[in-house]
Amino acid sequence: MSNPKISFHGAAGEVTGSRHLLQTESGALLLDCGMFQGHRNDAERKNREFSFPPASVDAVLLSHGHIDHCGLLPSLYRDGCAGPLYATRGTAEIAGIMLADSARLQESDAKFYNKVHAAENLTIEPLYREEDALLALSHLQPEDYNKDFAPLPGVTARFLNSGHVLGAALTQLDIDTSGGRRRLLYTGDLGRREGLLMESPAAPKDVDYLVVETTYGGRTHEKISDAGAKLGEVIRRAVKSGGKIIVPSFALERTQEIVFILDRLFREKAIPEIPVYVDSPMAISLTEIFNKRRDDFSFDDKFKAYARMDGDPFGFDYIRYLRETDESKAINNKKGPMLIISASGMCEGGRVLHHLRNNIGGEENIVLLVGYQAQGTLGRRLQEGQKKVKIFGLEHEVVASIETMHFFSSHADHGDIVSFVRNASPARGVFLVHGDNEARAAIAEALAKEGIRNIKSPEMGETFDLD
Repeated sequence: MSNPKISFHGAAGEVTGSRHLLQTESGALLLDCGMFQGHRNDAERKNREFSFPPASVDAVLLSHGHIDHCGLLPSLYRDGCAGPLYATRGTAEIAGIMLADSARLQESDAKFYNKVHAAENLTIEPLYREEDALLALSHLQPEDYNKDFAPLPGVTARFLNSGHVLGAALTQLDIDTSGGRRRLLYTGDLGRREGLLMESPAAPKDVDYLVVETTYGGRTHEKISDAGAKLGEVIRRAVKSGGKIIVPSFALERTQEIVFILDRLFREKAIPEIPVYVDSPMAISLTEIFNKRRDDFSFDDKFKAYARMDGDPFGFDYIRYLRETDESKAINNKKGPMLIISASGMCEGGRVLHHLRNNIGGEENIVLLVGYQAQGTLGRRLQEGQKKVKIFGLEHEVVASIETMHFFSSHADHGDIVSFVRNASPARGVFLVHGDNEARAAIAEALAKEGIRNIKSPEMGETFDLD
């Protein structure tokens, strides 16, 4: 029997685009199939082609529904993959919304970009279309948490709570090798020990190999319990200046976290009563899933108790959820103060780009960044203080205040990651992924001090034997 191999085709030395390929005697398993999110030229190069034949993939295991983990599934299945797509039931439901919306946004953004640049004969094409997303989703096979299933002969899989977002899972794989049974654990994105909505993750035992994300290696999050006070302070400033607060937000989890905090602040009468708009059809559909599943296994008990007491933890008198394009356009013509939550979280697509281009030139306005901003994204350029940025290829002067809140990350920070790896006690090796090289180096150093050996920071395309 030949030993299985694992190779890394995304999120190796960078934060987005997770794609890890496990090859065994009985076939090939793909762990996530994420979209790279960054500068348009880099994204085009990294997302247009796969570094392995899609038709060679026999099954896909999806950790959760964020686009940087699932966003290239439509391309994978369009280009030849015909295997089953395994996910938890929560992730399966969420991915259906995320992928269809991603396809529609790409088509819409391409149409708008091509219109704006028609005189220059500049055009772009969407990565995939809605029919490709539907093709991928037709292969979904939902699985329960904590239940064994067999994606390939000789491989037993189990989804465990990762604490990251609703439906997110650690993927545990028990694999037949020439040296006996080996256990590989893939974290996907790892949740925090102190979260707002999700139950914190627990590391399983008897792990041989661990593939762990390192997004926030070397960094410590601010306490999530302080987020309400900071958000309230920003809202009071906007009320005083009459400005708009533009919140580029991930539709999955981040939007629901912010709305939940606003719900508590309004209930406690801790902030002025201003209009709040959630301007993202995808975020609205996802919030409906959160409400429907608020007794789900992966939710924290404290959130469940609040939801039972409140009755509607994602709704209050001053919030409006906007689905229609005309509604979205209309709020650009309204005066502040107001708070607009809109996707995408890194300012790389979607309706938030229209709100930014209409409001970034007003000194009374605030752009509030509430999540990780990858290198090369518009969000990172704003965060770094660039005074001129391009939106839809047109240059805009940045006059609005740009602020970042670090409370909201649903990713484990440095201490969370080290604690998780220590508890998992991987016996044969650790692969550090989904982090830049500086973050990975910080985690590697900390793990070495814990006495953990055989720590690898894979390069793109690198392959390792699992003996």
